[in-house]
Amino acid sequence: MANENLNWPVVDYTGKKVEEVALPADLFGAEIKEVVVQRAVRVDLSNRRVDTAHTLTRDIVHGSNRKPFRQKGTGRARAGTTNSPVWRHGGVVFAPNGEQNHTLKMNKKEHYIAFTSALSDKVASKDLIVLTNDAFSSAKTKDFVKALSAIGADEKKNLLVVAAYDENLIKAAANIPSVIIVSADNLSVYDILNAKKLIMVKGVIPACLDHDEDCDCDECKEAK
Repeated sequence: MANENLNWPVVDYTGKKVEEVALPADLFGAEIKEVVVQRAVRVDLSNRRVDTAHTLTRDIVHGSNRKPFRQKGTGRARAGTTNSPVWRHGGVVFAPNGEQNHTLKMNKKEHYIAFTSALSDKVASKDLIVLTNDAFSSAKTKDFVKALSAIGADEKKNLLVVAAYDENLIKAAANIPSVIIVSADNLSVYDILNAKKLIMVKGVIPACLDHDEDCDCDECKEAK
């Protein structure tokens, strides 16, 4: 794990560098743990799964409860209804009923390791873009498409992480299928890995994580 913070350029919506931001080494310079990342993605996708599979059991399948033939004398096995699972068009045994639970759990320490690994991978591959905190001036989609091209994010999959509600930005990006907007508290490991470019507003990046007594960042000053 790196001990020093990494200076990263901050660009505006025209692609011009306006300043630099220090990326915390604990978040963006961590050692990449692929096994933990794989487990985090599996947990995330399992928890997103919608249990819609629902087949018909013998008590709800469409059919008749009439006895198909007499009990004795036919040489066939006795049968009381055509809804039986052994009959064609009968019910299904042990069928899914739409109430399956695929929820998986992951402890906080493992999830933090996976989260920092995903962020560090984006930094290592130069796929992180830090935007200025300035609000987007237009609500038109074509203007935001130009902005994406200017900052080098004209990829098929872009994840935009915002710190505060920006009405113009949300309206401008709403009709662009290649852009997904999430808030910082809803950011997941899978979303980071699934995006070709990770675009983060500067306000999302914390000034520091330790908050020592001698720290001079704005967050620590406010806390004091």
